[in-house]
This record gives sequence, structure tokens and C-alpha cells, in this order.
Amino acid sequence: MRGLSQDTPSLFDPPPPATVSHAKDFVRWCCSFGTNFRNSPDVANLRYWARTHKVRIKEDEEPEVLEAARKAFLKRIEQLTRKSQPASSIPS
Repeated sequence: MRGLSQDTPSLFDPPPPATVSHAKDFVRWCCSFGTNFRNSPDVANLRYWARTHKVRIKEDEEPEVLEAARKAFLKRIEQLTRKSQPASSIPS
């Protein structure tokens, strides 16, 4: 009986795969707006992030990390744009 969001993990859920964890950290780094803005979650940014943060990602895992990162990036952008809209312009 989980009435809350299904995205909320429980104590009994297995930990996410390393690729998903890497993707979330990568998006957090990518989504630094202002002077730290780093564009989008692409392979060049992923490789740079992995090298500077000493994260080992195998070449065959890159597509999976990028797919998860792109989904998380779009979700993050959507949340930020929703926050920036005035409350009266949000449809009920």
C-alpha cells in the first residue's frame, strides 16, 4: 500500500544499478546553471565528468548511462521550468 509516488524507493527495494547512480551524479553536475553550466548530458561531457571525478565507466556502459542521464536531465529541466512559472499560469 504505497500511496505515495512509485518513484520513492523503499527499504526493501534493491539499490539502483551503478549506471543509474552515475547518471544521477552526472546530471547533477551537468545541471549546474550559471557560471558552472555545462550544457547537456552527451558522451564528451560524460567522459570529462568521469575523468575529473575518478569514476570508471566502461565504454559499453556509456549508452546506458547516457540514456538514464538524458531522462533525468529532461525531468530536471521540466521541474525547473515548472518552478519558474507563476502559480496562476499553471493549469489545475
